[in-house]
Amino acid sequence: MTKYMRIAASDEERVANKIGDLFSDFLLDLESIGYNLSRVLPKVIFDRVMITFDAADFYRQGGDLDEFNKQNWGDTE
Repeated sequence: MTKYMRIAASDEERVANKIGDLFSDFLLDLESIGYNLSRVLPKVIFDRVMITFDAADFYRQGGDLDEFNKQNWGDTE
């Protein structure tokens, strides 16, 4: 019998899973969700949502953290 230890998910991983669960409803109108996000959320929260989805798109396309930091913050070395 093999024993293993499960590593607890980070807060960020839990939030990502919750977002995935919410968007898994294919009956939702995504454009209406976008409209409501832009109208209902405070600007700071809306900006955080946009940064999160921009980062997700970047990593999905094969980007890495060092390249992401260079694009957004310039070369810090």
